[in-house]
Amino acid sequence: MKTVAIIGAGAAGIMASLNVKDDYKVILLDGNDKCGKKLLLTGNGRCNYWNEDISADMYETDSREKLSAVLLSCGKALNCLERLGVYPKIKNGYYYPYSNQAASIREIFQKKIEEKNIDFKPGFKVCSIIKNNNFFVIKAVNGEEIKADKVVIACGSKSYEKTGSDGIGYNLAKKFGHNINKVHPALCSLISSGKFLKEWEKIRLDAEVSLFADGRFVKKDLGEIQLTSTGISGICTFNISGAAAKNMSDGKHVEVKINFMPNLHGGFYNWIDNRCKMLGNVTLENALESIFNYKLMFVLFKMAKVSKDDIWEYLSEDKKRKLCKTVEEFTVEILGTESFDKSQVCTGGVPLNEINPETMESLKQEGLYFAGEILDVDGRCGGYNLAFAFTSGYIAGRNI
Repeated sequence: MKTVAIIGAGAAGIMASLNVKDDYKVILLDGNDKCGKKLLLTGNGRCNYWNEDISADMYETDSREKLSAVLLSCGKALNCLERLGVYPKIKNGYYYPYSNQAASIREIFQKKIEEKNIDFKPGFKVCSIIKNNNFFVIKAVNGEEIKADKVVIACGSKSYEKTGSDGIGYNLAKKFGHNINKVHPALCSLISSGKFLKEWEKIRLDAEVSLFADGRFVKKDLGEIQLTSTGISGICTFNISGAAAKNMSDGKHVEVKINFMPNLHGGFYNWIDNRCKMLGNVTLENALESIFNYKLMFVLFKMAKVSKDDIWEYLSEDKKRKLCKTVEEFTVEILGTESFDKSQVCTGGVPLNEINPETMESLKQEGLYFAGEILDVDGRCGGYNLAFAFTSGYIAGRNI
């Protein structure tokens, strides 16, 4: 009987192992003592594993065309999850297990692995793979070796290093001639500096963030932002963090402009002008105290060089414009990102251009497959990254 070895018992590796045809012996290798360890951390322990709106536009990648080809199978992958027993609770397009517990998905996978007699080898930390005649020889750090006819590399990236994601997959891929697009933390907080950071920390609100590199607009996102003592965080920050990391790596000056009132028709100037006319000659503090957290309001006043006791009608036009620009284009210089261990995913990795999207097989080495986060595909918050992991794992397994 032929053998397939799958390196990495995360979402992609498990999905691949459960879909390999029965005429193969399947060996599932992982450095951890249990499968699906990283799954337990996703969605704050609730496992947001899918999204209603799966499309290539929701991802960063080296090849949007090839990603679109991979995602043609996402419906089949979702059906496979349901057949395995994962029953969804769908909220605002986000898919969670109905139990709201990531552990329930992991337990389903564990039971299916046992039912299919998959040989799961925990604590197997791969250090090398070589091709010896018709076999791949996979070696662990403790000297143990396994031979396989085919290999799937699905051992993730470098995010959440404490779960065992140490980036070994990149070294394994290089040995077979693959390039590695530079890897950076993504879906993480952004780091800045300034006295105002201590003044606004622990505030959460909805805002629009726009990323600029060397003064040029890169991308923007709308959603919850968290103001911290070291910079900015929250979902919309996470969604631009990978692009920020790439641009900083290229030596570009990176800034984020925050619009604290993004949903106003006609802009903040017209809004506050009408509001102050309606309320009468109230102070700026009176006009805005039901709008902004007090700590943020006083930061905005300080940066705009106005007083809380100033009256809008009596401000100079320059000061009015300055206050409005501070509210709508609050500029934060970005100095870095959080570490790999505090990032949910990574951007970069094995280029999709070096993979057959219909099979996930390497274009450099016959019999070698890739799935999941090791590939240069990273999605927004909202279940997109797990959806890609499950889909790419499904394709690799079904085609072995």
